Amino acid sequence: MLGAHGRVAGTSRGRVFRAALLLLVIVAPGIARAQNVRYVSRLANQNRVGLTVSNHGFLGNNFTSRSPSLEFPLGSGYEHMSRAGLWVGALALDDAGVFTGVSTGLVDAVQGGASASETEYTPLGDAILERSRILNSRVYSPEAISDQDLLCAYTDAVPKGSSGNSNERHRPLGLRVRQNQLSFSLRVADAFVVTRFVVINDGAPLRDAWLGLYAQFASGDKNAYTTWPPSANTGPGSWYYKAHIEYDASRRLFMERYCLGPPYPSGCQASLVPPWAGVRLLGVTPGTLADKRVNWRWWTFAQGDTTRDEDRERYRLMSETQIDDPAGCVQPGQCSPIQLLSVGPFARIEHGDSVSFDVAFVGGEDAATLIANADRAQLAHDIDYHLPSPPPSPRVFIETGTRHVDVWWDDSPESASDPTSPAPGGQDFEGYRVYLGRTPDDLRLVTQADLPDTTGFNTGFERLLAPVPLVRDGITYRYHQRIEGLADGFRHWGAVTSYDTGDPGIESLESGQGQNRFLFVPAASAAEYAGVVVFPNPYRVQARWDAGRAPRDRVLWFAGLPRHAVVRVFTLAGDQVMARTFDGDSYRTENVRGIWTPERNADTGPPTLSGGTFAWDLITYRGQAAATGLYLWTVEDRDGGPTQRGKLLIVKSDHE
Repeated sequence: MLGAHGRVAGTSRGRVFRAALLLLVIVAPGIARAQNVRYVSRLANQNRVGLTVSNHGFLGNNFTSRSPSLEFPLGSGYEHMSRAGLWVGALALDDAGVFTGVSTGLVDAVQGGASASETEYTPLGDAILERSRILNSRVYSPEAISDQDLLCAYTDAVPKGSSGNSNERHRPLGLRVRQNQLSFSLRVADAFVVTRFVVINDGAPLRDAWLGLYAQFASGDKNAYTTWPPSANTGPGSWYYKAHIEYDASRRLFMERYCLGPPYPSGCQASLVPPWAGVRLLGVTPGTLADKRVNWRWWTFAQGDTTRDEDRERYRLMSETQIDDPAGCVQPGQCSPIQLLSVGPFARIEHGDSVSFDVAFVGGEDAATLIANADRAQLAHDIDYHLPSPPPSPRVFIETGTRHVDVWWDDSPESASDPTSPAPGGQDFEGYRVYLGRTPDDLRLVTQADLPDTTGFNTGFERLLAPVPLVRDGITYRYHQRIEGLADGFRHWGAVTSYDTGDPGIESLESGQGQNRFLFVPAASAAEYAGVVVFPNPYRVQARWDAGRAPRDRVLWFAGLPRHAVVRVFTLAGDQVMARTFDGDSYRTENVRGIWTPERNADTGPPTLSGGTFAWDLITYRGQAAATGLYLWTVEDRDGGPTQRGKLLIVKSDHE
């Protein structure tokens, strides 16, 4: 069955400064405005949690694409949630009289559907505003709270018909919602993303209001599926009904992990999808959580269930005092959990008044780590998200060639100021660190350098200063590090971070690798080879860099290409199998999913290539996988150079 169901460092650091207002009103409310805007979504991708957010009360992407819905770690392919959304319930009054209403961002529905058709909210504005507290960010704003704020607004004031598992028309409560997404790249805060919902009453007074988060967690490895959305007939089978859930009432924390079946935990085969994910209720305004009740309910996805298809039934779910027992989610093939975390009551919300609550979407490598990360999210909330800020990561520029990469970066972190630091002017920059790795979540330190002062290694920066700075697009890159001995054709990830001096109150802080994480593939440029080279040749079953991947994720490389060329492959009979126009200045392998696609690699931009390398995915122009056999290739130089020719051999296994 398919379904869409599926210690913070710095708290003691000098003074904790007060920022500007946390939320920004993007547009004034208005139904006429709301009816003429687009439903849009953006990806929170500043740290290790990738979460899709929308301007209509819907979180996640319902698995409509391979872009992260709730992916942790970001770039791993481990997906944990198909969808989530805001529920607001209250006793209300309109022209027809008193009623019990619940405005929902979503209800139980099949995966892959358009979220705009499910939500009872309508956008107020056709964009999601991004801003950042990082000083050298292109979206820097002194009003930003986090390293990546994503802000939007929406209303429930537009009447809508019944949809999905709703058996009645939407009856507006008269709400306007301001939503702010907060992400930090600081290492101690890089495993959670916070969503704050501020609900303003633009209608008649509301009584006994409740705020809730509906979410369908379901973990799996999307890279194991040859088609998307996942189905029972591809990859490891049905995505759903493979869950173990827990609820920590003292923390108001829901947790979920992949589990193939009982007994728990030995039957889970958790090595297939190791991380945990969850959601924690952090706080409410006005008042505190001590003034409210927190309920947690769960049920197995059941589209068409008549016990939750009307507002009065949903309000009862939100408001009746209950903490469900998660132990019922143990039977293989029978539990696909939906969870509802609700808080209230807010006794009376007058016209123009607002209430709010904050939730954190959290990831962890195991249960203990998830709980620790959730506790860090709580501490961040309790200090109003005034986290200390290390110097920003520098801006980087990458060049690559045969078995090497050249990493360039600028000196913008050296003038950054941290208002929480006791250093003069808050300028506590100390040094740089360069990282490299074969996976985005496991980068290893390659080199570091720091100021010749009283802290650190006192190496100075002379060995990293380029004799001639590199200038690109108005940015001057003064520092340079060449890293050699890399394997051609393999994907590599890297990052350059900055760190500060620290002080008696706190250890040295380092910027997040996610601020400038880059992807590159070493291989020869035309200047490095005296002709075109194809590797591996022969291609036997699969190359080492794509071992274990699906057939359409495999790659054969052409290297040493002229800057502008046409690459063709033919059978021995002369039938053309593949033809691509190649431009080394713009080619970024967007068409080769085994190297990079925006959906699968949201943690980086397109890969840096040598300008002379092209990746063939072994797919013919007819959309079929190339068969075993001997092929001829030609490379035509579009700048007038000679046409080069050669042979390549593809040898596949019997099961392909």
